[in-house]
Amino acid sequence: MRFIIAVVVVVLAAVMVALGFAQRTVFAPPSSVSSSVSTSSSEATVTVVPASALHGHEGRQAVSVDGADTVFAATGRTSDVLGWVGDADYNLVEWDADAGELVSRTVSGDETTVPDPAESDLWYDQYTGSPLTFSLDAPDEVSLLVVSDGTAAAPSDITVTWPLSTATPAAGPLIVGGLVVLLIGVLLYVWAILHHRRTRGPRRTSSDGSRPKLPRPPRRRALKAGTPASIDAPQGGSGPRRGRARRSVAVLPVLLVGSLALAGCSSDYWPAPAEGADASATATPTPTSTEGADDAEAPSVQPPVVTQAQAARIVERISAVASQADGALDATLAETRFTGPALQQRQAAYVIRAKDAAAAGPLAIPAGDVTLTLPQQSDTWPRTVFVVVQDADATKAPVALTLLQETARDPYRVEYAQSLEAQATLPTVAPASVGAARLAPDVKLLTLRPDQLAEAYGDILRNGDESQWAPQFQSEGDTLREKIGKAYKDGKRAALPTTASIDFTSTPVEDEAVAFATNDAGALVSVALNEVETVKPTAAGASVEPQGVVKSLLGLDTSTKGIEATYGVQLLFQVPPVGSDDKIVLLGFSQALINAKELP
Repeated sequence: MRFIIAVVVVVLAAVMVALGFAQRTVFAPPSSVSSSVSTSSSEATVTVVPASALHGHEGRQAVSVDGADTVFAATGRTSDVLGWVGDADYNLVEWDADAGELVSRTVSGDETTVPDPAESDLWYDQYTGSPLTFSLDAPDEVSLLVVSDGTAAAPSDITVTWPLSTATPAAGPLIVGGLVVLLIGVLLYVWAILHHRRTRGPRRTSSDGSRPKLPRPPRRRALKAGTPASIDAPQGGSGPRRGRARRSVAVLPVLLVGSLALAGCSSDYWPAPAEGADASATATPTPTSTEGADDAEAPSVQPPVVTQAQAARIVERISAVASQADGALDATLAETRFTGPALQQRQAAYVIRAKDAAAAGPLAIPAGDVTLTLPQQSDTWPRTVFVVVQDADATKAPVALTLLQETARDPYRVEYAQSLEAQATLPTVAPASVGAARLAPDVKLLTLRPDQLAEAYGDILRNGDESQWAPQFQSEGDTLREKIGKAYKDGKRAALPTTASIDFTSTPVEDEAVAFATNDAGALVSVALNEVETVKPTAAGASVEPQGVVKSLLGLDTSTKGIEATYGVQLLFQVPPVGSDDKIVLLGFSQALINAKELP
């Protein structure tokens, strides 16, 4: 009977171990689940897959796109993606929770085609290829854009695959439990053998039912020294000890197999611990709301228009275009990445350099590290970004750029570009992940309104310390005053012959001042100013002769009417908040001739 029980236990153990391994092999769950959708019945040139569809199942998404000769896909903030799509027809892929699959419907618009989406500044990531396969882990606010070439129908076949949990919580307990039961079965079997050996042989009883006493075996005499022991004689009772050793050795392999099984089982083999079951874990206090606070009434903060990675990529693209346009003196190419005062300086510089190769070029846009990124908080257009770029050559001054994107389909263009002063210290601003508000040009929360800065500083350049605005501006470290300030103008006026006169005026440009809020309630403000020098002959028969870059841009050797030269000046200021005793500081500037003409 003991043998039968041992065999049954061993068989039960084998079944348990087999079932445990079957959980990881034959009965193993699938490692992923997929859902496909087709838009072949639609002629829309764009397909949008929002995060809600990408999150049909949990886990990282593997996306496959096919069905067109050209396949382009990009991820971006949902508001940016829809802003780029605009009024175009598009396929909207959604998740049908009831059917557990992706479905598509067409959203009608007024446009049947879209521009080429490649290299748009809106995208977080972009992918090309046919067929196209990539993976992503899309946040809730991100959508996927799928386009062919903007004129053909969007790629028709989209498949999204999600990973599934391959955990088999019963496998570990079955395997380990089976090994334990196997160990018990082996011990039962050994016990049965020992019992059988103890009870084997005939059993005789006397007539009265009692067992007869067996004669006591003769006592062995101790062997004398030097007497050889009999080969058959057991020595010191070593026989029983060997039996126990053999039984121990028989059990060791079972324990060894169990240990290896335990070591090889990952967490997928075991039931997940109940949430909060770990008593050793440190409890995290839950913050309570302030009494009387109403979260519903808290003002919503708009997201930053770009990420830090986007800003770095945008600057890299701008730098590449600037380098190419500057080398080829291609104003048309420059227009793709420059606008406003920054474009004016380059257009004039190209004309000048075409006539005089030795003339200085425009302010270069370095391809170095973006050391500061301050995006506007906005989800509409136009939108702006302020960045500071450090040249790979550390001896060169960093360059501050104010970038403007007019519409969702436009690239970011440089509106203002200033070289920072040597002693400039930028104020503390919000991180790129938060961004900053763009202040209105006429905001009254600063010591001087942004739209008054250019006019006030122009007056200081003409009148120096006698200007009514001079007490509000810091003069220390302002090298622009040394270059084109009152002393420069007085010296130039004195150097003219008595047969000519010179007049200096300044006017703010039409481009709006761009002001970003800083952490101290002040602002970083970029403005532009046009400095105009007008030289006229004052005697009959007298003439004026343009010099240097003015001559190159004007194309005249002499004029009896007079010459007007306009210099564009781009300025970056740190403006303190209203009520502060701090002064307005010039952080950087760029100055170059932008126009020259003969007076009528």
